[in-house]
Amino acid sequence: MTINDLQAFVMVYDLRHISNAAVELHLSQSELSKRMRALENELNLQLIDTHNKRRLQITPAGETFYHHAHKIIRDYENMMHDLAPNRPTISKNLVIGSIPVSGQYNIAKKIAAFDNQHADVEIKIIEDEGDQVVKRLLAGESQAAIIRDTQTHQLQPTDFQKQPLLTDELKIILSRNHPLANRSVIRLQDLAKQKIATLPPGSGVYEPINDLFGRQGLTPNFFFESTHIETLLGMLDDSNVTFLFKQSVLPFMTEHVVMRSLAVPLISQLNFVYPQRSGNQLLTDLIDYLTVTAHGIKTQPTMKH
Repeated sequence: MTINDLQAFVMVYDLRHISNAAVELHLSQSELSKRMRALENELNLQLIDTHNKRRLQITPAGETFYHHAHKIIRDYENMMHDLAPNRPTISKNLVIGSIPVSGQYNIAKKIAAFDNQHADVEIKIIEDEGDQVVKRLLAGESQAAIIRDTQTHQLQPTDFQKQPLLTDELKIILSRNHPLANRSVIRLQDLAKQKIATLPPGSGVYEPINDLFGRQGLTPNFFFESTHIETLLGMLDDSNVTFLFKQSVLPFMTEHVVMRSLAVPLISQLNFVYPQRSGNQLLTDLIDYLTVTAHGIKTQPTMKH
């Protein structure tokens, strides 16, 4: 068995569905099913029970195998990260794609500070919607990307290294005059008939909203889309709401709107993603700088000339 086989099983375990897992892994359903059978044959054990066509079941052996597979994959990713500094940094030009949050999360400021400390390096950040950021990463037009964990489904799990930079919580934003504004926690069922203003597909917000409603057997009533948070907030009245991640919306909050939590919180990670086999000292140094400065540790800059 290979790391890809283990990752395939983990995806099947998480989604409990062969077809959906195959889509996430960019495999045909028949190829994924063949991989699962090969795993079971190698182990001489049944890992999954597919008698229920709508939702497969994991056997006790599958539960045990999952925990070991998950640990092996995590160890593999840690190994690839630790090996990255041993690869030479061939190019001193680093292009990083990012969803439009580098200002709210101070990421652009931190990368500029890192750039100032490395006189022989030129770093460029290109902000765009998540699907375009991923497209350029896959095409090799950028060497790394800053995207949410909800936007990594196009990336083969064992081909790309994903290093968490920070976590954020999806919040409901309402007009202060909205009937639900007096609640500290809001259930999705309470929003079943609400009109929803949203960031567009590829934003990393649109997708989890759809997923959250779908799990409850509901369909979100999207009535307005915009790439601008200020525009979404300006649309709010006593008959509609919007969903945004807390840290990204905080700079735009006014006295006219309030922020409320979901009854079942949704936490998302912002990840620094790069091809595993292309990781090098420059990338790992930048990741370390972004994560260390996020905890308030500052370093002395060396001005570039």
